[in-house]
Amino acid sequence: MDPLLPPPDRHLDPRRRQGLRIGLVLLLVASIPVAGIGGLTYHGVRTARSEVQGAGRVEELALEAVRLTNLDGAVSDELVWSAIDQVSDSIDAPETMIEAFLGSDPTDEVAAATDRTDQLLAELNAPSIESAIRAARVDGLDRRQVVSRYVEVTTTVHLALRTVMIELAAAPHRANGEFPTALQLLRLAVEARAAVSDEFNAYFATIFDLRDAPPVELARLVHARAVFDERIASLRAYGSGIPGLVSALDDVETSAGTATFSGAIDDLIATSLHDGLPDVSATLTIDMLSDHLDTFTTTYRAAAESSDATIGLLDATAGAVLDAASEDKAAADGDIDVWYVLAVALALATAASVLLASRYIIRPLKELRRAAVDLRSGELEATCTLAGPTEVRTAALAIHDAASHVQLVTRQVGALAAGDLDADVLDEPAPGGLGVAVQYAVTTLRSALAQQEDFRRRLAHEASHDGLTNLPNRSASLAQLTRSLARTSRAGAQVAVLFVDLDQFNIVNDHHGHQSGDAVLATIARRIVTMVREGDHVGRLGGDEFVVVAEPVTGIDEAFALAERIVAAIGEPIELPSGAVTISASVGIAVADGLLTADELIRDADLAVYRAKAAGRGGIEVCNEDLHAQVAETADLTIALRNAIDHDELVLHFQPIIDVPTGRLHALEALVRWRRPGFPGLVPPDLFIGLAERSNLIVDLDRWVIAAVARQIAEWNDDVDLDVVPVAVNVSRRHLAHDHFVDHVLDPLAANQVAWDSVIVEITESALVDDLASAAMKLQRLRDHGILVSIDDFGTGYTSLAHLRSLPVDILKIDRSFTASAMSSGHDASIVKLIIDTGHLLGATITSEGIETEAEADQLIALGSDHLQGYYFCRPVPADEIRFDQKRDRVVG
Repeated sequence: MDPLLPPPDRHLDPRRRQGLRIGLVLLLVASIPVAGIGGLTYHGVRTARSEVQGAGRVEELALEAVRLTNLDGAVSDELVWSAIDQVSDSIDAPETMIEAFLGSDPTDEVAAATDRTDQLLAELNAPSIESAIRAARVDGLDRRQVVSRYVEVTTTVHLALRTVMIELAAAPHRANGEFPTALQLLRLAVEARAAVSDEFNAYFATIFDLRDAPPVELARLVHARAVFDERIASLRAYGSGIPGLVSALDDVETSAGTATFSGAIDDLIATSLHDGLPDVSATLTIDMLSDHLDTFTTTYRAAAESSDATIGLLDATAGAVLDAASEDKAAADGDIDVWYVLAVALALATAASVLLASRYIIRPLKELRRAAVDLRSGELEATCTLAGPTEVRTAALAIHDAASHVQLVTRQVGALAAGDLDADVLDEPAPGGLGVAVQYAVTTLRSALAQQEDFRRRLAHEASHDGLTNLPNRSASLAQLTRSLARTSRAGAQVAVLFVDLDQFNIVNDHHGHQSGDAVLATIARRIVTMVREGDHVGRLGGDEFVVVAEPVTGIDEAFALAERIVAAIGEPIELPSGAVTISASVGIAVADGLLTADELIRDADLAVYRAKAAGRGGIEVCNEDLHAQVAETADLTIALRNAIDHDELVLHFQPIIDVPTGRLHALEALVRWRRPGFPGLVPPDLFIGLAERSNLIVDLDRWVIAAVARQIAEWNDDVDLDVVPVAVNVSRRHLAHDHFVDHVLDPLAANQVAWDSVIVEITESALVDDLASAAMKLQRLRDHGILVSIDDFGTGYTSLAHLRSLPVDILKIDRSFTASAMSSGHDASIVKLIIDTGHLLGATITSEGIETEAEADQLIALGSDHLQGYYFCRPVPADEIRFDQKRDRVVG
């Protein structure tokens, strides 16, 4: 058997004797009509018997509905008398007045109503109602609680009654009987009886403080009144054929109590709509009861009489339901005999047709089964004799076609499994309509496999290439470099890595937009590819960084020449829609010595490009032993600086900032110094600040300075000269870009209970270039807390004066390079004057730093500077050495 075919089904194995034979199947088929006739007869008889039982159940449910309705009336009476008894006790009314009002003793009436309720409950199996009644009869309840508990009882009774009515509606009945009409009339009578009870409760609850607010109770009263009138009208319209019901309706409508109670309800509704209702019901008192005794007595007795009159409606409609159920029961008894006669006749007719059909079908079907088993077992030449009914012959032809299809599909599946998507067998058509479908499926699968293979190739390419430049990405470049190192190591050749880093590429994004920046990167990538030799690898490491793996090279000179060609090509102008731009690139070169890994070689080239950038734009540097030594020294210094931060080897020095108008101390600038163990004196800031700024160490260093300043300000709170002097803290560009920069400033101040306006945050102008919008948002958050913001070294960066309008700046510090040259150059003095005047127009104060002589101080004062700072006044000193001398007087003199 072909291995591509599934294993044969054990149920179709011809050697097995399990399973049903065709003769038995036909016997079973022949028995179906007989079974159907028997089942139909059984169903008919069962249905008729069910109707008989249903009629009996209807009788029980109708009686239960009457009992529940009577129980509802008894519960309403118990509610009324219990409430009246509680009210009479609460208002301390004389028994004679209560008896005059009610015509009887409330205590006796409560006992009588309770006995009647218990008697009706004994006739019902209603645990939920019994539980609700026990809760309502608890001693110590006030009138609101009494009413609320009995309303819950009434609600439970109504739910039980609704359940009975639903079961009545679902009870089996004859379609042409009187049962549906009688049931509808019973439902209307039950709802009319419940509406009278609702009218009684809502009427007195509207007047007295018995339940909810008057507007709510009035709404209930209006609804109950409408329901009662509508149900009486419906009973009159549909119940004319029931004499007892017509008489009961006449009794209700002609009852003096009904008329009186209905009139009282209408009067109350009309008065309420005309005069309005109070938010809270009146409290029942002896005076109120005495003033309205006749009215309340008449209304109460009329309501009781109206309720009694509706009992006749219930008796009449329940009787009609019982009569209809009796008629259905008699008709169902007659149907049972008819079904038995019909079953015998149909069984005889079925037996005659079964014998002929079994002889004509059995043999052809056996042959058809054999052919199907052969085909299922892998016999691809399976055929069978064309005999029997048309359907059997058609199935035999289908088996023959299916065998042909299986043969073709087997060959096509083999080609697809082997991955031969160009095989001729895949284009071979199969006969018939099924063949068209099979061919379509094969074609679709063939196309899907081809697309899958293409997608796999594209996915592999995208996973290893940069989407913008289509160059290999970092991981692919490292893999290529690893392979190159292995090849050259075996061949004794050399590999050179060129790390290409564009200079100031962010200016393109800032001035021309990121879309133009992407176009520039794509153009530079093409230029680099054009400049390298055949076989060299060009990749993009990310951002504006590229790598070239030159394999092989004869030495540094060949790699350097390649770098020069690349730098020259990149430096050619690039045309953009917004204008031409020129980008320079710095290149670092590292040559493998046979011992370095791919990561280490990339690292060395990165170190070289860093040195090239430090020397100026467009430079080329080679990683050599001097650079390795410098890296090692930098690494040692980095570890030592980290240790200094962790072990408080750092100290703060402070340099005064003098206020020009007063000549007094305006502020202090905090400057960090390093007292390194084993190092004579203090480590100059130039030796470690720059190092820290090239890594995240600068963030930790900034945080240490901010925390130390906060502690020092807290100590100065007791110094009359320094407790109100703010301290300026320098913050690096890396720290400003940190997500938690604002918290790093605020948290130490809050922890040391330092006032927000005790600190000035100084940001160098160059720190704003990376992301001006983000920096402005963070600085504004600090200003919102009262912290002043100062731009340090202003004039040396790339921030234009126009940008100051969008920056939250309080202070501009003019760099020493301007203040010193202003003495010797009128042009530079004009620039300083322009900066000062523009800063004043934007609301900022001006601090001139680097003042070293009295002449410089006098000139900056003349140009309009607000504050001065420099060695002329004081060098940076520790906190405990801050002193003031008479030089301050000469500043303003």
